[in-house]
Amino acid sequence: MSDNSKIFTPKLASMMNSFSIIVPVYNCEKVIVRTLESIEASVNFFYEHADPERQITSEIVLINDGSGDDSSAVIQDYIREKNNYQFIEHAKSLGAGPARNIGAKIAKGEVIFFMDGDDLFYPEHVFVCLKVLGHQSDPNTPNAFTIPGSNPPVRIELPLEPVGIVKTGIATQDKLHPYWKAAIENGAPINFCLWKACHEFVEGYPEAAVYKSIGREDIPYYSWLLKFFRIYRINLDTTEYIRYPNNNLDRQIEKFQTPPELCQPEPIKSEDRELHLLANKLEEERLKYLFEKVGTLQSDRIPMHWMNWQSLAQEFLMQQKYSQVLFLCEKGVEENPATATQVSQFLAVSYNNLGSAQQQQGNLEEAATFFKKAIQVNPNLAYSDLARIHYNVASVLKAQNKLDEALTYLQKSVELDANLTQAVSELAYTQYMLHNQQKNYQFSQDWFSHNVLIWKQFLLPLKGLANLRVLEIGSWEGRSTCWLLENIATDSAARITCVDTFEGSVEHKVMVDQTVLETIEQRFDWNLEKTGNPEKIRKVVGKSQIVLRSLIPNTYDLVYIDGSHIASDVLEDALLTWRLVKIGGFIIFDDYGFVFAPEIPEDPPKVAIDVFLKLFNKKVKLLHQSYQVILEKIAE
Repeated sequence: MSDNSKIFTPKLASMMNSFSIIVPVYNCEKVIVRTLESIEASVNFFYEHADPERQITSEIVLINDGSGDDSSAVIQDYIREKNNYQFIEHAKSLGAGPARNIGAKIAKGEVIFFMDGDDLFYPEHVFVCLKVLGHQSDPNTPNAFTIPGSNPPVRIELPLEPVGIVKTGIATQDKLHPYWKAAIENGAPINFCLWKACHEFVEGYPEAAVYKSIGREDIPYYSWLLKFFRIYRINLDTTEYIRYPNNNLDRQIEKFQTPPELCQPEPIKSEDRELHLLANKLEEERLKYLFEKVGTLQSDRIPMHWMNWQSLAQEFLMQQKYSQVLFLCEKGVEENPATATQVSQFLAVSYNNLGSAQQQQGNLEEAATFFKKAIQVNPNLAYSDLARIHYNVASVLKAQNKLDEALTYLQKSVELDANLTQAVSELAYTQYMLHNQQKNYQFSQDWFSHNVLIWKQFLLPLKGLANLRVLEIGSWEGRSTCWLLENIATDSAARITCVDTFEGSVEHKVMVDQTVLETIEQRFDWNLEKTGNPEKIRKVVGKSQIVLRSLIPNTYDLVYIDGSHIASDVLEDALLTWRLVKIGGFIIFDDYGFVFAPEIPEDPPKVAIDVFLKLFNKKVKLLHQSYQVILEKIAE
């Protein structure tokens, strides 16, 4: 074999400039030379058949892990004239995991292979692994290559995207059951290569002392790699697991040749069971730590080019760690734009939930940005999901008093899902608020707008009714009065009688500023003038219990009782109203859910309304009952 001064230039990934083969050695004096010869033959095969375009250097790193035989002397004699080797010695054995980690730490290659001191590389192993890892096809064979000299020709398909690890098969002289052969291939270190950055990300093999006793460090190492990086498996034996007297293969050969369902579980000593439990705990902690490393959102610490980022993003999504999902998906799409559609669902969910979190924290600008991104990255979401996100945008915009823009998103939300009740309600509210702005109404309070949809539903039969007559007990600043004029009392002959003291009630003394109370009637007059139809209004200033006695019975198509909130006053208003309403007319009670502040020792409207309903239950039809109660009078 040539030394490391010999370089060739195969057309591999531009970042691949070198590779290292790491070989821990423990008591291998009789077999190590054969192993090294197989490695050199495989490296030479690579150089002989690679296309000369890019320089690739190689080295072999040997770690004598405290061997008790003459392995060190044999190795030093073998590599004496070869400067493509690094050789270090441990005074005592630390175990295979630490030995491999030390080798990887001093290795100069961007790509690393592992080999045990008593097994073999086949000539094509390095060539095949590097061709796949570097994604190099034959000139006339898109996305595939043929192993030189193979007869019949062996064609290797390349992965569809860059991978961090390439894993091949393992041959044995003894025929093994396919299940056990696959199990050995999954756990062994000799049949794969990987980018060193992937090894460094998982921080190598576990090194705790427990692994020296139970010897399972290969399994968690590979599982960590499998969790975080894309792995490409090739169904071709390019390495050989040699059976020696009393090695692991020799001790378990009978098991490995038996179908798994016929194998008896091997008894585990109690002390070994404790060690395995400890190892399980250590492996869980490492995996958690590695997830946290991804969660730090530091792209310089994460080899995204080969990362299994889509499945990781899905796990973070299940953990509701939306910033991590965004980080992985955005970096992943940056690496491979073709994946944008595949992860658009992850992105949309994450942006939407981050928007909700920002909204709850009062960061409205950031919330709006996230919600809008959710729509942008996946405009093909299910209509119900898109409707919800449009509604979320509108909620933020409304909180920012950007009603025109909010209206646009609410209209789209309802267009996408007419059954999204929050959007339907908010659309009506926003349209109402925009209309009020355009009319230049002056309202200091809003105790009405949440009723708009309900009124539209139940008062529709009255809309445009000729000679409609409405009685409103408690008009405040005219908010409900204006709405009735513009939406129900639209006939030119329609009239509304408004009864109010314009002084407020007992509850308003603690709810409303004194300056507001002093100017209620002034704002009422202003607002009614802005409707353009003030002539339809008859304003009666006074207490309802007195005024109602002067009104003509059987006159009104609609009575709205929203005066005093004291139960006795409400009941008196209701009783005095009864004869004033036509059969077929409507009675609306407001504030069924109202309660007084603790310092006001009065019964609320509900007490009176319940009494009225009980007394008149055969003469009214209950149409609606929530914060308001809507009745139709069906008999005298």
